[in-house]
Amino acid sequence: MPFRSSIVAASGALPPGFAPVEIDGRFYWDGGIVSNTPLQRILGGGELESDLCIFQVDLFSARGPLPKDLFDVEAREKEIRFSSRTRLNTDQFRKLQTIRMAAKRLMEKLPDELKDDPDARLLEKIGNDSAVTMVHLIYRHAAYESGSKDYEFSRLSVEEHWKAGHDDVVRTLNHPDWQSRTRPTNGIRVFDLCEQHGGEKKS
Repeated sequence: MPFRSSIVAASGALPPGFAPVEIDGRFYWDGGIVSNTPLQRILGGGELESDLCIFQVDLFSARGPLPKDLFDVEAREKEIRFSSRTRLNTDQFRKLQTIRMAAKRLMEKLPDELKDDPDARLLEKIGNDSAVTMVHLIYRHAAYESGSKDYEFSRLSVEEHWKAGHDDVVRTLNHPDWQSRTRPTNGIRVFDLCEQHGGEKKS
């Protein structure tokens, strides 16, 4: 019987502690094994028809300090495994959207006698000038957290995570760069404005 990881099913069925979930004769693990925030489903799921504003929340950071001992190694391994492929997805989208925007501009310049050309019709089909604004909210683990972070759900831990998320959203929405933002001109703009970063990281 087929066994696969699913982005859309079996939330919480994480190995090795939780068994896979059977759905219509197939077995699924939590989609976080692939990506906790499947941004590619939004950016790569078809041609954009309008501008988008996306808030992405990552519970695990792909970037972090060099481990100093085996406990740190275990914690970093969990972070890397469960982190989202945000940079990869946004870089790929930017490249594709640059081509789509160029195709739309080119179609607007073509004389009427060339617009029925098969190549021109293909460019017209893929061309668009939609823009994406993305806010990236990443949880940075506390110094005392260990490799148990993927299954440690005590009331204290949950409340600490809630507060961290609330504080990051408040800081982001009150940040001058967010409040003075303009429409992206190159397809996508990413805001990473949490205080822990020491300032804005955007692209």
